[in-house]
Amino acid sequence: MAIIWIFTWLLKIVFWAAVLFLPLSISYYFYLKHRSRYFQSLGIPHLPVKSLFLGNLPEYEKDGKLHDKLLEWSKKYGPTFGMMQGGDKVIVTSDLKILHEIFLKQFHTFQTRQLHPSFAVDQENDLTLNVFGSQGRRWKRLRSLFSASLTIGKIKSVDPIINKASKELVAVFKETEGGVVDVVP
Repeated sequence: MAIIWIFTWLLKIVFWAAVLFLPLSISYYFYLKHRSRYFQSLGIPHLPVKSLFLGNLPEYEKDGKLHDKLLEWSKKYGPTFGMMQGGDKVIVTSDLKILHEIFLKQFHTFQTRQLHPSFAVDQENDLTLNVFGSQGRRWKRLRSLFSASLTIGKIKSVDPIINKASKELVAVFKETEGGVVDVVP
């Protein structure tokens, strides 16, 4: 008699758990589906979402050549496109007009940008962080401090030096592909 009562009690628990779990899981599935259509609703070219949970992360980090993937996708989808990195919606752009708008005209409204998780550090307490490695409020504060020294005229004056150095660096990387490169002069 006690075994039947326990069995009936367990069946009721399983039934009510299923009754509660099923609508929640269906709702979550539709939320993930809706989230994956975000860029489509904005009319932004985007990568097809392969996984509702991981987004485009498996494809993005497949062979470890993240920059090459972004270049490949830029050629395929255009200079501005969207992708899902897990639950994060990420817009990737190489359009100079958009970058000019974001970094010079409206930098005060943007307080973060996407960094790979392997670069994650303590943003509040790490005193060695500079404007390139910081995020959030710290990046916004450092960026506002540097904005006066980053005028168009000053950037244009160092542009030839930067172009020459970057071409030399790319040439060295291509020569020693797969090998070790000492980038410190």
